[in-house]
Amino acid sequence: MRRTPILEKGNVRVVRVESEGEETIPEHTHEVDEIAYVQKGIAKITIEGEEFHVGEGDAILIPKGEKHWAILNNCTLIAFYHP
Repeated sequence: MRRTPILEKGNVRVVRVESEGEETIPEHTHEVDEIAYVQKGIAKITIEGEEFHVGEGDAILIPKGEKHWAILNNCTLIAFYHP
C-alpha cells in the first residue's frame, strides 16, 4: 500500500492511498473528521462495526474518534482530514 501526501496546510491534510490487489488498513481512530473518496476501485470500510461498500465516485464520512478499518481492492482512495 502506498500513501502519498497531497496537501498539508494548517488543519487540513489530504492523502492519496493506493492499493495493489486486496490490502487492509488496520483498525484505528483519528482526532479529526475524515472524508474518504474512492477515485478508483472498491473499498469495504467498517465504522464502529457497521460495514459500508464504496466504489468509484463514492465518498464516506468517518467522524472523529470512531473506530474504523478498511479493505481496499485495487483502489485509489483520497482521504481528507479536517477538524
